[in-house]
Amino acid sequence: MKRFSFIFLFLITGLLHAEDPGKEQIGSLSVELIYATNGGLEKIEPHGKLLSKEDEKKIREIKKLSFKEYRSMGTETPKVLRSYETWATPLRPSKEMLISLEPLSREGDDKLQLVLEYWQSKRKLFSTNPTLVKGKPLYLLGPKWRDGRVILKLKLLELTD
Repeated sequence: MKRFSFIFLFLITGLLHAEDPGKEQIGSLSVELIYATNGGLEKIEPHGKLLSKEDEKKIREIKKLSFKEYRSMGTETPKVLRSYETWATPLRPSKEMLISLEPLSREGDDKLQLVLEYWQSKRKLFSTNPTLVKGKPLYLLGPKWRDGRVILKLKLLELTD
């Protein structure tokens, strides 16, 4: 009986220390929350930084994203795990807005399709499956927020084997 207990304990210990291949990092991305409005910026004072000239120019080229003012509310760089969901909270320390990301499929060395869910005040407002290209930003028009709109900027920074 002692021998059986020892073997059982040895097997359980080995299983507890086994690596989960789904937790392996396969890349990273940048998630930026941008506030866009045609009104004033008093609803977000004193938060929000000016966008880079390059980002503002790219956004202004998109007709559906035509607003008077743009401000970056925060950026986070989460890891992308092989088989697990990752959460981004670009409006830290607030958890009012959360972005859930999970890899769906991979296309070559520089493309990754994700399941992206946008959560606001603990409610899922939308879900989409964008394909990100390494180094190329993707802008998504989000919901209304504080007399303006939310724009998500996603950028795949790295993708490993």
